[in-house]
Amino acid sequence: MTYTPAVRRRRRRRTIIGLVIAALLIGVAYGVTRAQGEAEVTRAYMDIAYEVASRQAQGAASFIEMIEEIEEFTRPRMEQTLEDIESRSDALATLLAGGDPPTDLDRADHWLQIAITTWRSGLSAARAGLLSLASNPADSDGSGKAALQRGLVDLRVGDRAYQGFLSEMADVDTTLLGGAFPAVAFVPTTSEALFDPVSLARRMLLTPDLASLDDLAVADIRLEPSPVGDSEGLPRVPVSDNQSLGVTITNRGNEPRSDIVVTLQLVSNDGEEYVATAAIEALAGGAATAVTFTDLPVKPGARYQVTVSIPAGDDEADNDSLVFLFAVNEDA
Repeated sequence: MTYTPAVRRRRRRRTIIGLVIAALLIGVAYGVTRAQGEAEVTRAYMDIAYEVASRQAQGAASFIEMIEEIEEFTRPRMEQTLEDIESRSDALATLLAGGDPPTDLDRADHWLQIAITTWRSGLSAARAGLLSLASNPADSDGSGKAALQRGLVDLRVGDRAYQGFLSEMADVDTTLLGGAFPAVAFVPTTSEALFDPVSLARRMLLTPDLASLDDLAVADIRLEPSPVGDSEGLPRVPVSDNQSLGVTITNRGNEPRSDIVVTLQLVSNDGEEYVATAAIEALAGGAATAVTFTDLPVKPGARYQVTVSIPAGDDEADNDSLVFLFAVNEDA
């Protein structure tokens, strides 16, 4: 079929118009898809940033409470509080590092990264300083106050960096996050005096429960079978195929202890000696555990001195061993 020039021109125009419309539709679809992708990236980053800020605000609140009420803290409570805050900060740094900020939030992410980094270093130094002051309140060489001062400086830098993050986020819609980003300040300007290293060290000096106390003790001894009477003033136990002795080891200090060796020495009236040991893997401050020695080689009619001891060298030497005397019936 042969078309006239006019018809051919009309067909070309229709083809061109169709191509233009198709291109426009493709462009719109691409724009919508790209916008949706960017929105998803933004929302994913915002969720991470919001979680980081919210959980770090909780850590800051715990830190401030500890400083404000340091006189009410014991050493184990202070150590646990500091460990929890540091662990939280480490986890949040890892979470933030996995985020992918959109281009328009690069500056905000930069400020938040600085805040997290300096908060972490500040917490580490402050923790070292506080524990040093707790162990040595007089701080004769000044190392405790110096470490605390370094930590507080870094924490303040982190606080200011976070303010930079909030400024960058001021015009960002946070409706879908459930609210605005929280305020975070480890060293609030309204409580500057409480965070002065010298005055804080003085307050800690007046809080004896913060001092490190290392005191393991042998608390008591129990025989099984237990004594049924006495012989010449000594507790007398019945003849048994399995004489055992139980002992309670108590950590009366506020520091955890590990790899504790408990030693039993049994000496008879005729000079025979028996020694046994038992190991305690770990014992937290304030905790106690029972240790049992079985099959003690006792003989009918004999008298014994048993000594249970733990390693010496802690802050209280008088309770590192316990001596007990007993006799065994002459017959069953």
